[in-house]
Amino acid sequence: MTLLDVLDSLRLNATGLMAGMAAAAACSFLGVYVVLRRIVFVGAALAQVAGAGIALAFLLGPILAGVAHRLMHVGGPLPHVGIALQHMVGDPLAVSLVVTVLGAALLDRPATGAAAARDARIGMTYLVASALSLVFIVKSPKGLDDVRELLDGNIIAVSNADLVQMVVVFALVALVHAVFFRQVLFVSFDPEMAATQGFDVRRWEQVFFATLAVVISVAISKAGLVAVFAYLVFPAATALKLVRRMGVTFAVSVSIGIVATIAGYVVAVLADLPTSPPTIGALCTLWFAASVYRWRRPLE
Repeated sequence: MTLLDVLDSLRLNATGLMAGMAAAAACSFLGVYVVLRRIVFVGAALAQVAGAGIALAFLLGPILAGVAHRLMHVGGPLPHVGIALQHMVGDPLAVSLVVTVLGAALLDRPATGAAAARDARIGMTYLVASALSLVFIVKSPKGLDDVRELLDGNIIAVSNADLVQMVVVFALVALVHAVFFRQVLFVSFDPEMAATQGFDVRRWEQVFFATLAVVISVAISKAGLVAVFAYLVFPAATALKLVRRMGVTFAVSVSIGIVATIAGYVVAVLADLPTSPPTIGALCTLWFAASVYRWRRPLE
């Protein structure tokens, strides 16, 4: 395959590539908080919960379709509810979003005992969500073949409407973090000092976890569970090896996620692979290169 063939393939799949870059940017930005706050396994648990939400949407699809059909043929305002349910049947995002936000609310609860209690809660959430995902998919009309799509995603098949949906949601999340950057950052890394300064620590924690849940849910519905979890960890961990200024760290993390996505697409086209494995390989390669660079030139 020549370079022109690769460029032509990328042009034909431009919508999917842009969707992958959008997911990479959003997850890589929030990944800085996830890595520095040492809540990587919270990210893993939420990713699995979002996956369970998508699997639940597969299971509920025929039921919701039947309810929607009946509501659309009655009087009053109920037909509008039926139309809304009809849209939910076609797009599992709505169910996944509700489930993931509820999962974030569970994981965000303050620890009432030792730190091990919260770790256990995170682990149990991950395991229960994993088990429910398998049960929902086995019982759904779509069957076990959708496990692979749930893990790998199908970002190449993203439509223009899906891309617009992703961009709008991620832009709203970015706006929240831009407006309240100081509050979220302060509360994330020094909650005790933030409390003494009059910040409502609990409220800003809820804002962070809510935005994290929304981004993970939307990204997984298009890019897949494995790729989203990789975006939450690798870019931030790589950026933190290269820079220490927080503003620069966020920018470098987002850049790494986008570059790895493009590289993963190119390799996927050349080797006829799904996009997730080569993208994760590119992320791992960038992390290893940053590790070697930092080993040779330690930060002072």
